[in-house]
Amino acid sequence: MRHIIVTRFSVPRPQDPPHAQRHADPAWLDSRMVLFRRYFVPSTERIGVPVVLLCSRLSAPRVASAVADLSYMEVVVQDDWYGGWSGAPDQILTRHDSDDALHEGWFEALDSASPGAEVYCTYDFLRLDTRSDRVYAYRRKEPSPLAGFAGGRNPFAHDHASLEQHYDCRRIDGAYLLQVVHGGNLSSRISAFAFRRRTSRRRLEPFGLAGAVG
Repeated sequence: MRHIIVTRFSVPRPQDPPHAQRHADPAWLDSRMVLFRRYFVPSTERIGVPVVLLCSRLSAPRVASAVADLSYMEVVVQDDWYGGWSGAPDQILTRHDSDDALHEGWFEALDSASPGAEVYCTYDFLRLDTRSDRVYAYRRKEPSPLAGFAGGRNPFAHDHASLEQHYDCRRIDGAYLLQVVHGGNLSSRISAFAFRRRTSRRRLEPFGLAGAVG
């Protein structure tokens, strides 16, 4: 297997002290699983790429039980926010948030990209606002959370916005990430974005979400 998707499903987040134990809270895990099933799973199960879910030692058993029906997923224990699962030298690891959706053409775009880079970054993405059920197209001034790490590199060694400071990065044009807005979960700085515009819900189809609602 050449491609693997890796996501931090329930790893302790040191920079968020008020919610430090949220990763092991059953109520939070169940609410996260609802989002995961609604957006992440439909966008990945039809692609045929293995998925690794990084979970804390305390949350791993509950998550593993909840995804037991998804044969392409594996739960890996990780208690360090900046730890990370590393692959083989001939693999590309895609970092992707567990409450978002992935475009079906992402791996074809990676395979078509010029070789030689350490990380393949995206700057354009879509955002689904579940409160208004509207879709917006965004462009960032810095890399988005979606990126492919060549050579099996740890995809969570650094925050996504600082990838260009640590790696030889290559840009992949196109909106391959769908971020899902739920309960004020996004707090990105406005200055990080070059533009935003509303776009058609038809653009959700390649994410496996043509009928998704908030």
